[in-house]
Amino acid sequence: MEYVIHLQETGKKKIYVEPEYGEGIYLYPGEIKKQKLTEGTVISEETFFRLREEYAIPRAKKRALGILVKRDCTERELRDKLKNSLNDSFSVDRAIDFVKAQGYVDDERYAAEYLSYKRGKKSYRQIRMELMRKGISGATLDALFEEAGGQTEEDLRPHVYRYIRKFPVLDAVARQKTCAHFCRKGYAAGLVREILEEIGSEEEQAEL
Repeated sequence: MEYVIHLQETGKKKIYVEPEYGEGIYLYPGEIKKQKLTEGTVISEETFFRLREEYAIPRAKKRALGILVKRDCTERELRDKLKNSLNDSFSVDRAIDFVKAQGYVDDERYAAEYLSYKRGKKSYRQIRMELMRKGISGATLDALFEEAGGQTEEDLRPHVYRYIRKFPVLDAVARQKTCAHFCRKGYAAGLVREILEEIGSEEEQAEL
């Protein structure tokens, strides 16, 4: 198969080399000149793949590493970022394979660290939804939360203490509103009630 090359200026010192068939790649003006590519140039499929291997794939790998240096990402997050800037799924796939093989992207590790960091700040339901939006698979999440066990009072107690400060008295209405508030966030109603009972007992002891 032969490709007819179309050059598209990007305004970022890169030129989009778009074949008549298939996805294109970004090359810098110097690279375009070195390869003697002009509008309408006809090249073989083999030549186009060579250009991709020589320029586009290394550029995608470098871009992936640059993103990961700034912050950890899930595979989906990294893939989305690369596609937005490269528009070349083949090179993106190769870059993803590279960083995964190096251990720089590991969704299971990312999810475990995310849960460890967030468990005292949010409910398991909230954390699970956030991880799903980041592209973590359901199977990975099922295994993660099964291993983590249920959410504990220690995860929730500080939040309940802060929330009930808004009520002058921890009466039945305050308890009901507190329970409803944390249940909406995904905490178990029984867990909230247990903490409220503890707080109530502490207040009774303080009054004696």
